[in-house]
This record gives sequence, structure tokens and C-alpha cells, in this order.
Amino acid sequence: MAIPWGTLKSLLIFFGPMLLPKVLGMYRNLKTEASVRAQQSRQGGHAASTIRPLTLRSIIMLSLLAVASVVWLLSGGLILPANVSRALHLPEALRMPENVFVATESRLQAPNDVLFTRLASQRAGHELTPTDEVLKSRLVSLESRLLYLQYGPDALANCPFCGGTGVDASSSFSATNYLYYAVIDLVAAHLANLVLIAVVTSPLLMLGRKGKSSSSAAAQATPISADSFAGHGAGGESAGDHAYDVSAAHIRRWRTPMSILVLCGAALDIYLVATYNRQVNARATRLGDLDLFFWSMRTYRGVASGGMLAALAGVLYLAASGHHSSPRLGLLGVVLFGSLPPPSPAVRVTAVTRGLAGVKSKLSAGAIVKNTALRDTDLRARTQAYWAREVMLVAEAMEEREVIEGVNNALQNRIDIQRIARDAEQYAQTVVPTLVEVPVANAQAASGQQQQPQVIVSQASTPAAAGNMPTKRR
Repeated sequence: MAIPWGTLKSLLIFFGPMLLPKVLGMYRNLKTEASVRAQQSRQGGHAASTIRPLTLRSIIMLSLLAVASVVWLLSGGLILPANVSRALHLPEALRMPENVFVATESRLQAPNDVLFTRLASQRAGHELTPTDEVLKSRLVSLESRLLYLQYGPDALANCPFCGGTGVDASSSFSATNYLYYAVIDLVAAHLANLVLIAVVTSPLLMLGRKGKSSSSAAAQATPISADSFAGHGAGGESAGDHAYDVSAAHIRRWRTPMSILVLCGAALDIYLVATYNRQVNARATRLGDLDLFFWSMRTYRGVASGGMLAALAGVLYLAASGHHSSPRLGLLGVVLFGSLPPPSPAVRVTAVTRGLAGVKSKLSAGAIVKNTALRDTDLRARTQAYWAREVMLVAEAMEEREVIEGVNNALQNRIDIQRIARDAEQYAQTVVPTLVEVPVANAQAASGQQQQPQVIVSQASTPAAAGNMPTKRR
């Protein structure tokens, strides 16, 4: 059913303002995620892709997908022409079935004897095959020829419960029986796709068991940096195990959408075959006017299934080899694999522990340097001279009129002295805990009675050596 352009235009005008911002927002989010993925990959760490060679299991599973894709394309007549496929004696499932009307260039209303005489002239030894003989006994009426164009030669020749030719009522002819036979083959083909998808999207079958093999393979492929992950000895997760988890998650997540796609395709395929109006060919007087429904559907089915399995093989290859987080994929990588998964709790704990250890080592080094400077006479004298000069320079700067006015303005208008004092007291109590705890009630009463005096900075102020702040006169 064709949809008028006016209806499409009205729908676009109504839904366009609502859908366009969402589409643009999704595009911006994908672009942002792609840039984050590229940045994290350049910086290294847990988000960087761990490229590793494919294991034997992965090669076998991907080969199964490739073979199945080629089989579907061959069955749709897309790789080899029909005459080449017959010359190579390929099985029926690997080649497009022959159409006797196209092979003999005959009309649908051609007499049965003439039709098969022309067909016999093209056979080896000018003799009909057993399948041709069965078709010759079946294609004796217009109704059976219409069923031939709808369900194909296999249903007409090999259906065991589709007796009759439709010539008369006594032949127990029923077109529904041919539909049942054709649907069985369709369901079997799509069911094979479901089983194959379930097999290849299993991480156990695609990657093998998680453990030493996966870790060693990843370790041989890419060296582990110092900032990536902790080893097994540190109680963390190795880079190989993390790469296995990420690849397994990406492989497993494609099982549901691909299964739904196969089921929807199977339902659509069966619906089109069952609801096809075969009477449109009854009025065709020329060969070019015939609607070769069975052969067209076989081509579409081969393209859809073969392309789907080939695309799945490509996605699983990227996931199994570690290319799923490569920045070269750009927006395609974000669409196929989503955002980068966050590190596991073990990795985060290990990263925090390693960061704390680094801070502790820096503090120890600073304490050693300070201890050395205070114990050495020459270094201690140079340090004292530096701070004396620093105090003098700060005092001279603080005596400038502009500096004094700026400090007074900040203290009176922009700085909350009470909040700063409260934060400083809290910080001091945290660093050096008080030895005598004051009762809470007394402390609150004392704090309520205290009033903050006004602070005035004069030119005679002398900055403190420790904080480089001017001396305050109350």
C-alpha cells in the first residue's frame, strides 16, 4: 500500500520538531563518547584496547559464520549464476532452483507437452530427470502452475501429503498443504540461524574458559603498563582477565538483538509467503509479465540472512580481537559496543591503593629532604636567608597603597572572616587533635558570646613569615 506524499509531509511536520532535537542530542552524545574513547585510549589504562590474536576457538566460530553467510548468498543466486551452479553440480541448498518457464522461455499458459519437450532438449541425453517427470505430472493445471511460482519446484515435486493436481474435485487438491510444506522449510532455515547465533555468541565457545590461557594470550599480545592493572599477586585483576570480561560482555550482548532480528525476519518471511496473491500471474500472457515470487523471495532471504551473519562475524571479530575500543572506529564503535565499561571494583581499589602508596612515597621523600636540609649547616643557613629575604620582599609589597586598599576591601566586603576562622579551627583540630575536650554546651555558649573584632590593615603592618599575611591590629 502506497502512502501519499501529503500524509508523509503532515507526519514530518507534526513529529519533526519533537524528533529532530532528540536525534541531534543522540548524535552529540555519540560524538562525545567517541572523543572520550579516543582520549582514554591514548592515555592508556583500563580503557585502552588490548589487541590480541584470535584463538583457535574464535577462528572456528567466525569460520562457521562466514560459511553460513556464503551458503545463504549461494542459495540466493548472488555469488554464482544458476547455470554455473548446475554445471558444478552443487547441492540443491547451495544454488538457485531452476524455473522451467524461464529456462524454456515459455508462457505460463504453454501446453504441458510443449513445455517439457523444450526442457528435455536442454537436459543431458535429451531425457527428463525424475524431478522433471514429477513436475510434468503436477503442472497440468493453471492453479498448480500458480502454486509453482509461489512455493517453488521443491514443494510441487517433493511434498508427500500434497496429492492431486487441481484438475478436478476428485484429485483431493489443497493449496494449504503446499503452504504447510513450504513453511516447514522456511522455519527450519531460520531456526538454523538462531542456533548458529546462540553458538557463536557464547563467550565460552568463542573465547574459551577464563583463566590462564586468556591472560597469557593477552599478556603476549600487549605489554601491561604500570598504570593499567595490578597483577594477581596484588589481589587485583590482570589485564588479560579484564580484557576477557569486556570482550565476553560485548559478545554476549549481541545474542538478544540478533535473535530478535531473526525472529522478526522469519515472521515477515512466513507472512509474505502465506498472504501472497498468486492470482496476479493468472492474467500474465508473456514471460516478462510473470511475478517470480518464489525466486525473488529466495534472493531477498539470501541477501538478508547472509548479510546479517556477515555483519555479526565482523562485530564478533572486533570484540574477540580487542578492537572494540579502538579509536579508529569512531562513532561506529560507540554505536556497536556502547560506552566503555567502568573498571571493576577490584581494579578501582587497586588503583586507589597504588595512588596512596605513591603519595606516601612522595611524603617520605619530602621528609628526608627536609631532614637533610635542617641537619646540614650550609643548607640551613641558605634556607634561613631565603625566608628572611622572602619576608622582606613581601613586607615591601604589602606596604604599597594599592595593596593595602585591596586587602581592606577584600576583608570588609568579600571575605567571610568567621567562616575562614571556623574552617581553620576545624583543620587545626583535625591535624593536631586537642588534648582536653571541651563540653559541647560550654563550647556553644562560649562561641555564642564571642564577637569577631573589626580587622584594619595599616601601613605599619608586618606580614607573618609563615603565612605571608599582613599583621592585623585590633
